[in-house]
Amino acid sequence: MAKGDRFSINQQLSAIQAAFVIIVSIGVLLRLLNLSGKFFWIDEAFTAFRLSGFTESDLLQAWTDAPLITAGDLLQYQFPAAGTSFVTTIRELAVHEPQLPPLYFVLTRWWVQLLGDSIATIRSFSVLTSIAALPMLALLSRELFVSKLPAYIAVALMAVSPFQVLYAQEARPYSLWTLGVIAMSWSLLWALRSRTWQVWLIYGVLATLTLYTFVYTVFVLLAHSVYVGWQQRSHWRPFSVTAGLSALLFLPWVGVIVQNRQAGLDSTAWQLQSAQQPYLALPLQWLLNITRSFVDFEQTYAFGLNQLWPYGLVVLGAIAGVSYSVYRLVKTTPPDCWGFLLLLVVIPALGVILPDLFLGGQQSTATRYFVPCWVALVLIVACALTSIGSQRYGKWLLSGIVALGLLSCLSNLLSIGGWHKTGTYIPPVSQVINETPAPFLISGGDIWILAFSHYLNPETPMLMLTQTDDRLRVPQGYSHYFVYSISEAWQIGLTQSGFQLATFDQLDQVPLWCLLSPGQPAQPCPPEL
Repeated sequence: MAKGDRFSINQQLSAIQAAFVIIVSIGVLLRLLNLSGKFFWIDEAFTAFRLSGFTESDLLQAWTDAPLITAGDLLQYQFPAAGTSFVTTIRELAVHEPQLPPLYFVLTRWWVQLLGDSIATIRSFSVLTSIAALPMLALLSRELFVSKLPAYIAVALMAVSPFQVLYAQEARPYSLWTLGVIAMSWSLLWALRSRTWQVWLIYGVLATLTLYTFVYTVFVLLAHSVYVGWQQRSHWRPFSVTAGLSALLFLPWVGVIVQNRQAGLDSTAWQLQSAQQPYLALPLQWLLNITRSFVDFEQTYAFGLNQLWPYGLVVLGAIAGVSYSVYRLVKTTPPDCWGFLLLLVVIPALGVILPDLFLGGQQSTATRYFVPCWVALVLIVACALTSIGSQRYGKWLLSGIVALGLLSCLSNLLSIGGWHKTGTYIPPVSQVINETPAPFLISGGDIWILAFSHYLNPETPMLMLTQTDDRLRVPQGYSHYFVYSISEAWQIGLTQSGFQLATFDQLDQVPLWCLLSPGQPAQPCPPEL
């Protein structure tokens, strides 16, 4: 090779490395920005409550003994309390939310105890695991592909993936699950290559930890089993022993799920509700889920059965790009490479989708349940872009995908909510209550009040109603009364006592009212200040 050619190649590599460093740095920064500004919604409030070490009985008893509290009093139930331990966290998950294995919650509890109590601290553990997933993805890519270039591209794509950035800022286990899926997949390929029991042991440990992060890891383990049986049959014995031991170590939590299955069904009741026009709505949602790994402008454009245009073009373009990437993967890589990635897409996806198709339900509308698929898709697209990278349109295509990811992340950065959160009415409603002179809030003890408490002034007085109360005693001396999420029986009791419940303007689907005293003339709700 001529000296000039070597210099030109070195220049290209330097440019690729420089661009890679810039993109990944921006991706890390996006995960850190506005960490405490995003809406702390009900799922995250549940996380905080589980970390606290308090039980639901503790909360109910406290409200029964002292129903008059302030919003600030609720915050103590959302951070680790002195005298409590991670054992309580595990026990409460087992009893009330057995579908959630405890590893993430235990690790986050220790993290918060180490760094302090705040929303940013709780979320920062997810940020850490999301960042750690980037170099781990590079290791997985190096095991799959001969060239280093797919690793650079895959890490860059994941760094600015809208889905990955959104969940990096969530106090939920999905970023840790992403890291676990990547790590156990990398260790499997490493073990198959090295053929040493030490590496198989690493795979077993990582598989067990990932199982204890999220239960749908069983589909990843199944995908690995099919892959080894199909492409690496000579390694079936060490794999079956290691995977079997991991499954055996997870059996205690399987027993917890079986024993407390009703609590798990109650916690995930929304998954069993049938979607409207499921055979049309569900496939559209699956296509949208795929799109979210690369582009996400849903803050601006809606997409669904009733509004396919114009965002449908974005979804269609993304699906076409992913389909072409799969074609390029199969065409340019051996079966042991494309087989591994396609199995990592197909089996976990079927594990989530098939129950909805045969039993009814809508769990497959939740993008977060397809984490293994998104890991594989990023690698598939990276492989395709590598195969056409020497052509000018390939470079432009890569630049376009990265740019769309960056713009999507910047768009989401400016929003307090997003498609992955519900209850985003809470911050603006809280602002109204905070600006009201002498407000008073009555709540029926709905767990949503924990999310509410982060946005109300800490001194805001509240009355917590429980099922053990037999009559309502509304304290006097406040200018405006607000009612949040009380039972129908309490609503009837209030109206029979002469009170009026006025629905918040433009929030008629939300269990939030202004309370007017008997004989008080009708007023706007919220009050005009």
